[in-house]
Amino acid sequence: MTTRNAPLTFAQVRDRIQRPRRIVALTLDAAAAAEVDALDELLDRLRANGADADQVATVTAALRDANQAAEASRVEIVLEAVSHRTYQELRAAHPATREQIDEAKRLGTGEPAFDADQFAPALVHAQITSPRPESGEEFDAFWAELSDGQLRRLWDAALAVQLQIANPRGH
Repeated sequence: MTTRNAPLTFAQVRDRIQRPRRIVALTLDAAAAAEVDALDELLDRLRANGADADQVATVTAALRDANQAAEASRVEIVLEAVSHRTYQELRAAHPATREQIDEAKRLGTGEPAFDADQFAPALVHAQITSPRPESGEEFDAFWAELSDGQLRRLWDAALAVQLQIANPRGH
């Protein structure tokens, strides 16, 4: 005999809401990350060209050291989607500039929904749950120090987590 679960109240449904989260790994030592990439490519070329074992061993050891340096500078930033209302308020607070709208028209693309230069850091800042910046100034200083690639990684993750469907199976 199967028993049916009692229907949930709307308050119980609301209590169960969990917004999507994403962990973004950032390697802050860009030189170490570049060295890892370069040594990885060199090792692939050596192996493809039949290099001797000593050459492969030397590059493998250097790659291991570079990986350790890169890993030591790695941090994990936890982003959590904000509510739909908060997202819409952030977008409205950062409208596309006249220059961005004119550029989109010139290129024949749709009008931008927001000023990405201003909206990106605002969304990332709103979504960061760990480590949480102590102030807006602290976050602004962090954002200003990142490379374009690091910024892009955080921005892409922020959009992805915000637009992620919480239950991908559709139930």
